[in-house]
Amino acid sequence: MGEGTTRVEEKPPRQIEREIEHLRTRLDRSLAELDRRRHELADLKLQMRKHPGVFIGAGGFVLLLLGGVAFAIWRAHEREKPMAKAHRLRIAFGRLVEHPEKVARGEAPVWEKVLGAVGTTIALSVTKKLLDRAWNSGDTLRK
Repeated sequence: MGEGTTRVEEKPPRQIEREIEHLRTRLDRSLAELDRRRHELADLKLQMRKHPGVFIGAGGFVLLLLGGVAFAIWRAHEREKPMAKAHRLRIAFGRLVEHPEKVARGEAPVWEKVLGAVGTTIALSVTKKLLDRAWNSGDTLRK
């Protein structure tokens, strides 16, 4: 068999050292830029100055969310008052008198049973896939 290499270009050690130093310099610059961007991204005051609309929108969304929760709590308390319960009971008895056939429904129709079974099967399948992915990604992270 042949001795030596035919396709590999032999470079002098000084040239290899210069290339390595050049690559190191580029890598240092890239890392410095990434570090600068990371600090800039974590600077909340700077981000608020750069993107005020995003922060206003997020603040508005949080306020709407808190307002909705507060309204739901208030509404639940209102529904528990005796007068509100009596009002709902009066409406229920009125419906009972007007439409007694709608009070207690018989057995569910076939299409409803089939739809329920299909929905349950799909939900179980999706849940199983999500759990498998989460489990497998956890194994990958541990390796």
